Amino acid sequence: MKKLSANQLWFIFSILSLSIIGIIAIHCPLRGDEKHIIDTIKLFTTDLSFKTIKDYPEVTPPLFYIIYALWAKIFGSTIESLRIFTLLIALITWQLVFYLISLFVNKNKDSFLLSLLVIINPYFFGTSIFVFTDMLTIMFSLSAVILFLKDKYYLFLIFSSLAILCRQYAIIFPLAIIVFSIINLFIKKPINRRYIFGTVLTFLPLLVLFFVWGDILPVSGMRKWIVPAKNFYNISYINTYLTFSVVYLLPLVIYFIYKSIGLNFLNAGIAVIICLTFLQFPSQPSAATLMQANIRTVGFANIAFVKVFGENSLMLKVFLGILLFIGCYVNVILIRYFLIDIKNKIYDKKMILVIVWILFLLIMPFSYQVWEKYLTMVLPFLMLSIYLLLDIEHTKIKVKL
Repeated sequence: MKKLSANQLWFIFSILSLSIIGIIAIHCPLRGDEKHIIDTIKLFTTDLSFKTIKDYPEVTPPLFYIIYALWAKIFGSTIESLRIFTLLIALITWQLVFYLISLFVNKNKDSFLLSLLVIINPYFFGTSIFVFTDMLTIMFSLSAVILFLKDKYYLFLIFSSLAILCRQYAIIFPLAIIVFSIINLFIKKPINRRYIFGTVLTFLPLLVLFFVWGDILPVSGMRKWIVPAKNFYNISYINTYLTFSVVYLLPLVIYFIYKSIGLNFLNAGIAVIICLTFLQFPSQPSAATLMQANIRTVGFANIAFVKVFGENSLMLKVFLGILLFIGCYVNVILIRYFLIDIKNKIYDKKMILVIVWILFLLIMPFSYQVWEKYLTMVLPFLMLSIYLLLDIEHTKIKVKL
């Protein structure tokens, strides 16, 4: 009997896992944003027209609702039907996660474990069954990055545009390609010049929507969801994502610090300074979350810590501060190695992994919302960045293109 490949084993594992998730959760009551998302899908199902695209009660672009509406027209718009569609999208996305990781990781066992670390995130489980916009966005975003790594230029442009037309924050992926291409411009000028100008085109569909909406969001969605905030740029969001990225990648982070890199006093000193700076902007829910849902945490992990240590307790602040320091320490190492590669003119495509993560940290503070869930789209890239540094000769690691 022929031995199954790593891809086949992961596919079988995915089928079994998603089947179990589906059996357990298919009939669960609506979760969080599902109600208004499903209502909007039904709106697009009954009236898929320019008028609906011009104004609908959401703040995300219309492609997600259009795709789900097309499914609903054929298979019905019941909760169960829409959740089955989410499961199918998740099945594809799980395969893309494994494939992306396998491009950089030579050991099948490590590829499997790293993929498992991504999908055991409770938010990844949740978005694999419930009707949220995340899984479709992640599927398109992973596809775009993989196509870039494979030099499939036109397909990359298409899938980048599709991702942005599901969620605006997916703009970080084409922006990462632009940043990498600018860094690498003087090495392969014609190729990277093409990527720079071509990637800019992926923003055009969103710009067209701005023109159609007459604003950066649909009018009804803006009135319903946007809450005036004190700050245009929320530095506390960076604190949140640095802190809770450590939680969701904790096994790898511990192994990274203890086994391979160890404690470097220069890196630790820089991390302390950064950590003390971000402690001036403590992790906290957005104004929209507080006003609309009266939720005082930023996600599952935050809720668990509050229950253990108590809300606003000194122990909670100390514990979150320790996690923030660890996050700062790991990121100092990542960025230092990234800068060393640039200094040594080592322009490997693995640089994309770090660039995506940095852009996520820099761009998400513009959002009206902060939530641990948003980490799901970038954790595979941060995780791979950390894993690749476990090899002392990390600069010799090449993507299997």
